[in-house]
Amino acid sequence: MKESISIDLVERVEGRIRAFFRDGLLLTADILHYIEATLGTADPENVADLLGGPEESERDTLLELVFFPDAALQYRLETVLAGGGVAVGDRRRLAARLKATPLSANLVFPDDPQQLACDLPVEGVDAFLTRLNLTWSIAPQLFDALEDWDQAHAAAADADVPTLIVKLRNAGLQQTPGQIRLVKDFLARMPTAGGRWDACFDFLMSFLAEHEDTLNFYRALMARKLFLAHHLMRARRQAATFARSNMEILSMKGFRAAHFDTAAAEKALGCIDAIALAVYGRTEHFDEAPVSMDLGTMDASDIEGIVRRLF
Repeated sequence: MKESISIDLVERVEGRIRAFFRDGLLLTADILHYIEATLGTADPENVADLLGGPEESERDTLLELVFFPDAALQYRLETVLAGGGVAVGDRRRLAARLKATPLSANLVFPDDPQQLACDLPVEGVDAFLTRLNLTWSIAPQLFDALEDWDQAHAAAADADVPTLIVKLRNAGLQQTPGQIRLVKDFLARMPTAGGRWDACFDFLMSFLAEHEDTLNFYRALMARKLFLAHHLMRARRQAATFARSNMEILSMKGFRAAHFDTAAAEKALGCIDAIALAVYGRTEHFDEAPVSMDLGTMDASDIEGIVRRLF
């Protein structure tokens, strides 16, 4: 793959972006909730007043939400980019084109046939393109691994190569040798059955984005697991205390509830165990004996691979 795309492809990317917003942008539940919670009713008349009103902060915040790149737009662009990156000069050229002719969107309201036209302000173009992370490009080794995975497992995982490249692009990984090895091992070894594959891939992307310089990813996974398990246990103890105690008395004693998303922690812990077992053949339970699984037949000549999975 080329590191830069041609001027013709820049025009194609621009065309995909303009067509996506011109075809109609359905306001999501999150945007509607934000409008109703902070700006008033989420009907076309009120939104039109907000977009044309004098309050710049309200208008700019609303436009930022409307033009925030979502997965559908990114997927359309990835079918053009195919994992390639836009050079800095090409990105500047694309930004200049979007500023010269404003990017327009037709806002679609649920259960309302009326559409509302609005433009992305010139000053919002650079932030919009930054969120698309167009200068990132996938490492050839990862692209080949995705192609191999696509042929063998894509249907069972309910995903495809462009979708996974979008997630890699959003994570903005530096694609160090260790990161590439871990993603390749995940693709080769993570079972697609059970409905957990997509969640585990999403977790892996966020985890790797936070561990650019890590050399021992198994240790890093177990450290994250210990942190989450510790705070989950504290949250459960706290919930039990609330259930059997008087809140007014607790408040008088200076007891303050610490927020911790137990559902997210439980989901992350499940992903950590699934990834560790699939890639390394083991995980650790901090209140039990270590759990392991059979890695299957391994190539005795691949000493590096064996050591990586054992340590």
